[in-house]
Amino acid sequence: MTLMGSDGTGDRARILVVDDDEPTRLAVLAMLSESGWVGRGVPSGERAVEVLEQDSVALVILGATLPDSSELDTLRQIRARAAIPVVVMTAAASLDDRVAAFDLGADDYLVKPVEMVELQRRLRALLRRVPPSPEAYEAITGPAGLELRPQVQEATVSGRPVPLTPREFGVLSLLLQRRGAVVTPDEISRTVWGYETLGSRNFVEAHISRLRAKLSGHGAHDVIATVRGMGYRIR
Repeated sequence: MTLMGSDGTGDRARILVVDDDEPTRLAVLAMLSESGWVGRGVPSGERAVEVLEQDSVALVILGATLPDSSELDTLRQIRARAAIPVVVMTAAASLDDRVAAFDLGADDYLVKPVEMVELQRRLRALLRRVPPSPEAYEAITGPAGLELRPQVQEATVSGRPVPLTPREFGVLSLLLQRRGAVVTPDEISRTVWGYETLGSRNFVEAHISRLRAKLSGHGAHDVIATVRGMGYRIR
């Protein structure tokens, strides 16, 4: 599966909409068409997995209350197949719901009813790709044997690969590039997601929590420190 397009507009990026609510699905597809994207809608997680195995997709918009599986089950299957951006769009608004979605690899989370203008802006931010500078290809080293290789989006601890989602990699890369300095949740949100919202702190908190668990599971303990009331830092 390949990621298409540099900004998701001129290159007619393909976006898959998964939602069993037909009016919502059709409204999102209409917005995608008006924005210059190629949208395809399916009503179930099972159908979504079939499409992903047969077609190139740039991004998935994943609705809730799917008939054959929960959105998190579908998200897990998507993540097993591709590292493309996934936006979870659901009526469930609790912090636990958001954290669960991010833990499974969601890149963004919107609570229904969704404003199409906001959804469009978030999609543009996710699909936008800035050409990297030459130094972006250099390996970035950190404490406890941590090393990132941006060119291949690979993280290792003492040579052992650590599986990270694209957003987790982005958060960790930013903290390592700013090593020693405190990075605020708003700055992380602007840099990694491309925008800042009222829910930015929750997005960042969920990703930091997941990063800590993954790094600790590979022997890199206490790499990311919380500076109370300010943000996060890698010493």
